[in-house]
Amino acid sequence: MLGRHQRTVSFADLDGWEEAIPATSIYAKIRTWIATHFQDEDFQDWYGTTGRPSKPPTVVLALTLLQFREGLSDRDAVDNARFDDRWKFALGLGRSPEITLDHSTLTRYRARLLSTDFGRRLLQMTLADASAAGLLGDAEDLIDSFMIAGAAARQGTLVLIRQAIRRVLIECETAGLADAVPALRRSDYAERKKPTLNWASAEARTDFLQDLVADGRALVAHWPTPTDDVADPLPPSVRQALALLALVVEQDIEPDPDHPDQVRIAQRVAPDRTLSTVDPDMRHGRKTSSQKFDGYKGHISVQNRADGDGAFITGVVVTGGNVADGDATVDVLADRHANTGALPEHLMGDTAYGGIPTRQAVEQAEPSVIIEAPVPPAVNRGGRFSKTDFAWDWEADTVTCPQGEVRPIPPLDPEQPEKKVVIQFPPSTCAQCPLRAQCVGGQGGRTLSLDANEPVRQAERERQADPAWQAHYRERSRVEHGIQRVTRHGGRRTRYWGHYKVELQLRIVSVIQNIEELSRALRRRALPT
Repeated sequence: MLGRHQRTVSFADLDGWEEAIPATSIYAKIRTWIATHFQDEDFQDWYGTTGRPSKPPTVVLALTLLQFREGLSDRDAVDNARFDDRWKFALGLGRSPEITLDHSTLTRYRARLLSTDFGRRLLQMTLADASAAGLLGDAEDLIDSFMIAGAAARQGTLVLIRQAIRRVLIECETAGLADAVPALRRSDYAERKKPTLNWASAEARTDFLQDLVADGRALVAHWPTPTDDVADPLPPSVRQALALLALVVEQDIEPDPDHPDQVRIAQRVAPDRTLSTVDPDMRHGRKTSSQKFDGYKGHISVQNRADGDGAFITGVVVTGGNVADGDATVDVLADRHANTGALPEHLMGDTAYGGIPTRQAVEQAEPSVIIEAPVPPAVNRGGRFSKTDFAWDWEADTVTCPQGEVRPIPPLDPEQPEKKVVIQFPPSTCAQCPLRAQCVGGQGGRTLSLDANEPVRQAERERQADPAWQAHYRERSRVEHGIQRVTRHGGRRTRYWGHYKVELQLRIVSVIQNIEELSRALRRRALPT
């Protein structure tokens, strides 16, 4: 049943210790914000009407916010609530050890937050506060992404398949289907430890792989996915385990050309490869050509204002680490609309958001939003002339090279905007051109490849060459400030498994950032001019 917070005052509270906590500290901000918005009775529907009283939910909420901000384990967070005066102040507790809280309470509380989508509600409340204070506008948002390292270990192919088989068998036993499992080659799946095998022997590893693949395929074939008009005889837990097994048993293998009756591990990385049976949502990610990671990507939109003037996080989306930045743009805008009830007029990002596919996706989903992002630059191999060095006349359908040679532009098909056409300059003309070394890299004449989207790219590049646009674009760096604060307080590495828990973590950290930003903005507004 619901427990209510009733503070106990002791002699330890009589020395004015609370006055030593600065009003500008995060502890004071969290205490004030929760006290303003919540009472324990607001959580009545989370609890039954009988049983022992729960821990006061407002106290646990404050504890959860601080835990996410500091990136602490459940045990460490509970210890801080017992022994750190600043945490006691944020939780509204007395100075003497007043709270008796088991760390498992935080686990159950997070489950409630997930089941009720409470992280989104908290973020919406911070943005509603900003709107009420006149600090939330719809002129322009900034968008960017950052890496989130996963909490699960990356597993190799052999471990992936074996653990997926083991999971199916465990789920079958739990569901009372152990007798329905087909005969398998190996009988050691019940053991968690590493199988007894001569791992130094390539032949032993090959035989092990054949056994795993054969057993995995046998389980998947034994319970095929039912059609829409047939009821599934398996419980959802078994079906989910089988779906994971069907994926991992095939993603990394290929037929062995030297042994037609065998398979081998492919020397490649499968698209959208599953990395772990513990956290199947993790993916390989790449921030740059040399910076790789395993886990997730956090995508956020931030109001385009200077720090302290209302740089609030308005949208939060978590994807696998392999999702391109531009592919999450529409989802971030949808989350922004769900959180604020409105969309920005402009959305500014870096080059990753300036491609034609991203612009078209946003135009189709949210036609009122204008993308302000640099179009990816034209290819300039070897420092030679790129398309932007040629003069394009789209009314006359001609293109002129830097030396003045004019060629017609072939018809472009708007129905197939990605279909390429090629413009060929005469090899004889290019052979005598004094600028050949700056233009042609091989034999023959210069060629230009383009599609029906080329006029849009050219128009955008011309618009973005305006010094006023470039001066405005420098404000994009403000989103990096928001990302820096989010990642500094637990947003860079997740402690949990699964997409929804990672998204909850990022939302909570964003809530704390918005609470701090709101306090800074209101304090700055109150300062004398």
